[in-house]
Amino acid sequence: MFRFYDVSEDYIKYLKQFEPKVPNVNYALNSKFVCGIVLNVNGIDYYAPISHTIQKFRTSMLILDKNNNPISSIRFSFMFPALESVLTIKDFNIIKKTDPNYAALLQKEYYFCLKNLNDIKKKALSVYKIGCNVNHPMFTNCCNFILLENNYRNFQVS
Repeated sequence: MFRFYDVSEDYIKYLKQFEPKVPNVNYALNSKFVCGIVLNVNGIDYYAPISHTIQKFRTSMLILDKNNNPISSIRFSFMFPALESVLTIKDFNIIKKTDPNYAALLQKEYYFCLKNLNDIKKKALSVYKIGCNVNHPMFTNCCNFILLENNYRNFQVS
């Protein structure tokens, strides 16, 4: 099932040893979170970060509000594989108790993603192919997905 997740900061630090383009998740106001599963390749589940960036890139998808105004984006170039053990489902109801505006934004983003899930999965596969092809001109803009796949299962919870 498609959801929004928080990711273990220790897991992100682990992945960054191999691929520095994996995004940080710890920020002052709200931690960066991911959506997924955006792609499953050879039994490996991929998750993509949601970003406040509303600039359109070839390797991203803008998330639009009901008036078609961009409110955030999915950054497929920085997606990464993860096991369920490093993910925590984002609970909008808990967030709503302390920050109703943020919870409302998350709901808008989530419903957009559900409505556009087929396009999200197509875009994820397209960007995955770029990040697996060292000869592609945009390879350096993406995480090295093969490198991440070769290492993500070795993460040990401390």
